[in-house]
Amino acid sequence: MLIDRFDRNKKYRVVIYVRMSTKMQNERSPDQQIERIKELIHRLQLPWEVVAIYRGDGISGRSSRKRLDFQQMLKDLKSGKVQAELILVDSFERFSRADNNHEIRSKLARQGIKILTADSNFENPDSVPGKALSFVESFRATEEGRIKAHNVLRGKHDAVRLGHWPGGSAPFGYRLKNIMTLRKGVEEIDYRTIEPIPEHKGIILKIFESAAHENLGASRICRKLNKDPEIPEDLKPFSISSIDSFLQNELYYGEMIWGKYCYGIVDDVRVRQPVPEQDWVRNENFCEPIVDKALWDLAAKNRAARRLKNNDSNDQSKNGCRPNMPHARGIALKYPLSGLVICSSCGRSMVATSGAKYKTISGEIRNYVSYRCPARFADECDNHFSIPEEWLRETVFDLIRQQLFSISQ
Repeated sequence: MLIDRFDRNKKYRVVIYVRMSTKMQNERSPDQQIERIKELIHRLQLPWEVVAIYRGDGISGRSSRKRLDFQQMLKDLKSGKVQAELILVDSFERFSRADNNHEIRSKLARQGIKILTADSNFENPDSVPGKALSFVESFRATEEGRIKAHNVLRGKHDAVRLGHWPGGSAPFGYRLKNIMTLRKGVEEIDYRTIEPIPEHKGIILKIFESAAHENLGASRICRKLNKDPEIPEDLKPFSISSIDSFLQNELYYGEMIWGKYCYGIVDDVRVRQPVPEQDWVRNENFCEPIVDKALWDLAAKNRAARRLKNNDSNDQSKNGCRPNMPHARGIALKYPLSGLVICSSCGRSMVATSGAKYKTISGEIRNYVSYRCPARFADECDNHFSIPEEWLRETVFDLIRQQLFSISQ
C-alpha cells in the first residue's frame, strides 16, 4: 500500500480557484473567496506559495467545458506551464457541481495535484477523514444543485400560474413591466409581467399574416422583413431562427405554455429533453395578445403542412438511401468539413447544400454540393459565394498531407 506523504507544513506551490455562479450574485464574492483562502493560509502559518489565481465570474459549476478559466487552469497544470501541487478553493461547490467530480479529482491526483478546501481547514483528501470528506463534498455539490434546481422550478411554475414573468428576457414585441410593492416603508419590485411594445406590434402581425395568408416560410418572411423600408434599421437584420421561434411562441396570442423541455448537463454537454404534455404549465390569459388565436393557428397549420411535405420528399429520396439513418453525435457522415468552414463576412459556420441531380455526358448521376453561408438566404449576410464541396475537401486534405509529410521528413 502506498503511504500518504502529504505534509501541510511542506513548502507547496498552490493555485487558487474561485467562482461565482451568476452575475446576479455579489460581485465581490470571488474576491472574498480569495481573501478568505489567503487569510486561512496566514492564520494556519502554512509555508505555501501562491503561484496563480484563476477566477470564473458568473459561470455555472455544472459544466466544465464552458468555464474557460477552469479549463485554462487544468491546461496550465497539465502542461507544466504552472507548476503546483495543490488547488485551493473556498468550498468544493466553487470548484465543480458536475456529475464527474470524482473523475476530475482522480485525474488531478494522477498528476500529483490535490484539491483542498478552506471550509475544511485544508484537510488532506488522501487521509481517512479526508476521503470521507471528499465523498461528502462531491455528493453535496451535485445534490445541492439538484435541490436548488427543484426549488427554482417550483417557483417558476407558481409564477406562470399567477401571470408573473418567470425570468429571462421578454420575447420580441414585448417588454417587461415592474409591479411595485411597499415593504417596510421601501418601494421595491414585487414581480414582473410583460406588455406589448406598440411600435413592434405591426412587425409581429406582418410575420403571422405572411405565414398564414401568404403561406411563407421563415426564410422568405425573413427576407421580406429585412427589405421592408417601414421597419427601422436598428431592428434589422432578422434571422431565420428568430422568425421560426416567433411563429412557435404561444405568447403572441396571450397564452403561456411553460416547461415543454427540461435541460441538463450530460458528459459536459447541455442536453434538451422533451417533457410530457401533462406536465406542462399553462396560463391561457397570461398576457395581452398581439395576434388573434385564429391567425396563429392558421400560421401553425401552414407550417405543419410544409414540414410534412418536406419530410415526405426526404423519405422518398431517389438515391435509395435509408431516410432515417441514425447519426452519431459529433460525426459528419457525409461532409467532413461541416462546421469548420467559416463565413468571412459574418463568422457563421457555412453549410453544405445540395443542388438538383443531373446526368453527366458519360451517363453518371451526380449532384452539385457547395458550402454557402446560411445567413444569405435571409439577406442577413452579403456573402453570396458558393464554395464547391469536393474541391474544398480535396484542397484541404492535400494541404494536410503536405504538412504531415513535411513534418515526418
